[in-house]
Amino acid sequence: MLNKVVLIGGAGAPNYGDELIVKGWKEYFLKNKKAEQVIFYENIASKEIEVHGEDPGVTFRDGLVRVAKNVAGLDFWDQVIRGYKFIESDGFSVYSSFDIDDLKDADVIHLHGGGYLNNFDPDKGFYVGLLAALKKTRNIKIVATGIGFGPVPDVGKKRLKIIEEIFSYFDFFELRDVDNFRLLKKKFPSGNFVFGLDDCYLLKASDFLRNKRKSKKKRMYLSFLEYNVRKIGEEFWDWVVERSKDFDEVVFFESYPWQDRKVYDFVKTKVDGVRYLPLSESLNGIPMSSNDFVISARFHTHYAFSRNGISGVYSKDSRYYDIKHQSILDLGSEFVFSDLSTPPENIEREGLGYNVMCSNDDLYTKMKMKLVGHIYGDL
Repeated sequence: MLNKVVLIGGAGAPNYGDELIVKGWKEYFLKNKKAEQVIFYENIASKEIEVHGEDPGVTFRDGLVRVAKNVAGLDFWDQVIRGYKFIESDGFSVYSSFDIDDLKDADVIHLHGGGYLNNFDPDKGFYVGLLAALKKTRNIKIVATGIGFGPVPDVGKKRLKIIEEIFSYFDFFELRDVDNFRLLKKKFPSGNFVFGLDDCYLLKASDFLRNKRKSKKKRMYLSFLEYNVRKIGEEFWDWVVERSKDFDEVVFFESYPWQDRKVYDFVKTKVDGVRYLPLSESLNGIPMSSNDFVISARFHTHYAFSRNGISGVYSKDSRYYDIKHQSILDLGSEFVFSDLSTPPENIEREGLGYNVMCSNDDLYTKMKMKLVGHIYGDL
């Protein structure tokens, strides 16, 4: 058994997908007893404790994100380089009050999954460089799993060599989408990049179901984004209202509590009788039936339902969301695209609880656990 494992990620807002990932890793370590101490460095430790509770040997901290954000104005790649120079700049002494000393004696340091490595939040590039620096100075195992990478700025010629050096230190760096796997593999050929799967494959498909079984009620689920929900066309809303009459219940799926109450308040002005499903409930299982139907702008809502064979509609309005949703379609989702301006075409309301993603679930889960075994299985 290892003495200490440190996992680093972008959870703690909280956010449905990020919290699913933390749940998966926490349950993995509690079940398999791989380490005496498991330390999660996330965005807001108090929120993580509120969502996931407290267990012996598992600790949530947030000092590392405060170190990352302490220097502003750098782009993603400059933050990566800053992290790489952290130890030689005596960073642990400079930031001695930030509670990051667990990084100095961990046996494994692990960037767990999520879509937090991008230029929307460039500070977290710091994590990539810091892990490489720790590997360089201490020769510990460093890995990244289930990463949704980008968008990031062009690395440029001046930074190319040092960034490739940084990536070369990772034992492996798993990407959950093929676009960014190919991008990084081509740009930094010395890196040990792996095209793989979302970290939610630590969880079984049945873990997404309330009481681990499907419901008898038919529900329409809605999941929208705050920044563009008001751009949805009236013709589309009319279609939603008409379709909703075929279901026992219409449910708004909360992903970001700090944003989604406003989204829900707006949705209620368009669709009567919508029930709110809070993240605190959905993390413990979604009431889901084979005949449910989902309209989702969000990545992990699409993922959770499609993995259980449910049909629906997804939307995208940027390259960022295009890549995210495409990674689920590549696994076998049968969701249909809509720009949410007019009713989607060629859509079946009732699913069969079956699609390629669902039928291949055991295979995908085994693939994920085999990769996990390379980190923690043969110690």
